[in-house]
Amino acid sequence: MDFSKLTQDEFNLHNPSYCGFLIYSIIREYGSIDKNGMNPALLYLCLPIVLTKSISSQLPRTSKTSLVAWLVENEGQFVNFSNKVTSYFEITQNAFDFLYENHLLGLTDNNDVVAIESSLAKSPAIFNRSEAMKLQLKASKLMGRWLAVSPNAATIYSVLGIRP
Repeated sequence: MDFSKLTQDEFNLHNPSYCGFLIYSIIREYGSIDKNGMNPALLYLCLPIVLTKSISSQLPRTSKTSLVAWLVENEGQFVNFSNKVTSYFEITQNAFDFLYENHLLGLTDNNDVVAIESSLAKSPAIFNRSEAMKLQLKASKLMGRWLAVSPNAATIYSVLGIRP
């Protein structure tokens, strides 16, 4: 991704370290429930949900709500979602690469993604400076827990009308 073409606000929202921290939070929360690791295909759905305010503001409070039921109930938010996932592909990949190269993520023998233990705070103080950042971090943590108790990636992609 050519970051030189982005406005400062776009860069702040899409830079690999910021998006990487959101992804790391998702995977760390996922791992708190399922130690086997997260299917990497699920990662590509997360940032479009977490970084889209109209979607993330509608997320339930807990992961006890069925993800599939919530997706069906909120299907209007996911019109053309496959295009949004495609547009976030490079952003997600850059964030994943940043985390992997910095030894914050690893792959299991089954190529699932796991968070490597680190001293990164779960809720850094910088996220309290902005309501949007606070919402995105909260949404990331919920996504991790939610995906850990949800059906497999193929089912989730199918409900969203996306073919991997």
